[in-house]
Amino acid sequence: MKNIVLSERLGAVAGLVKSAASVCDIGTDHGFVPIYLINSGACKKALAMDINEGPLERADEHIREYGLQDKIETRLSNGMEKLQAGEAEAIVCAGMGGLLMKRILEDGRPREKGVKRMVLQPQSDLRLFREYLRRERFFIEDEAEIFEEGKYYVAMSVRVSDDDNNDLYDRAIRELGDVSEADAIRICDRFGPSLILKKDEILKNYLAHEKEILEGILLKLSENEHTERMHDIMDKINDITIVLSM
Repeated sequence: MKNIVLSERLGAVAGLVKSAASVCDIGTDHGFVPIYLINSGACKKALAMDINEGPLERADEHIREYGLQDKIETRLSNGMEKLQAGEAEAIVCAGMGGLLMKRILEDGRPREKGVKRMVLQPQSDLRLFREYLRRERFFIEDEAEIFEEGKYYVAMSVRVSDDDNNDLYDRAIRELGDVSEADAIRICDRFGPSLILKKDEILKNYLAHEKEILEGILLKLSENEHTERMHDIMDKINDITIVLSM
């Protein structure tokens, strides 16, 4: 049987898994990602978890359709709650807000459960989410920027570390050149160290689009009424300009 065809976004997520003995897909919905990972040889066994019974029933149907009942287990779980220590070398968590994903990781304690790598695709609050990862020594190793059906998405491969070797951030900070370390860290949190280093074309398209929108908003604001917001927008435009000029 042919492998399942994933959307651009989920294809990028699955592509970042690369290879793992066992994978847990959190918020699996239709179960397509673990099916793809098993059939492509990226992993040998998988857990497909969701907080709702309906999606798990759909995932079960798809798993049976592909004859993978012996390799993919479905499990009703609030985030990582039902994941036991040692069950998954890698986790996948995609398609939910960054703050919700942060809470799932905080409550789930992936380091204590033996998780070595995470592939994450937060839909919002990327700067705060990357800042959280960096603070917790969950170090980004690779990122993909995706443009699908008029929207931009970011997926990231993250190493669960026991050291302080944040190599990607260190390299990106050096690449950003003549800006302070604090400013460079903020820019990396905002736009992604891997994407900055790769000079990613889809990221550049997103930044050019975002800069145009922000400049339009700036023109409509009254300085007297929106001083703080104006400063925030100008700071972001400045960060975008630095990355686009690389």
